[in-house]
Amino acid sequence: MKLFDEYHQYSESENRRTIWHRFNEADEHVHYIFSLPNPEMGGGRVVISTDYIPLAKTLKQLMDEDLSTPPDVVISETHWVFYTNILDGDAINDNVRFTICIQFKGSKYKCNINMSDFIFATSFDNVMALKLSIEEYINV
Repeated sequence: MKLFDEYHQYSESENRRTIWHRFNEADEHVHYIFSLPNPEMGGGRVVISTDYIPLAKTLKQLMDEDLSTPPDVVISETHWVFYTNILDGDAINDNVRFTICIQFKGSKYKCNINMSDFIFATSFDNVMALKLSIEEYINV
């Protein structure tokens, strides 16, 4: 679900657009990459090793739809923030939302993934594989 679509002037010659989407808990386009909550790990979920291309396809489709309706100004770069409902507590009792962030600048997409320290400690290699899969798929 698209939440917001905004653009802001960054400098005299640059306008940047940011678009926020949210995947709800029942949305299998993203949540299939997570394990079920594990009571032995405090109820946390991990990112499992799987085929991440279905998620990359979904992200690309959403981004293509967004780019098909450009704003009235020339945009120098576009940013997407894809929120999930996956919230993990961290070591200092903050909740951290698993979020996929993508930048489109020039003709290249770059991906960043925000995660909790729990996901970092339990799933870092899988998260990096996810990031790489997304970047490879959307940069074709």
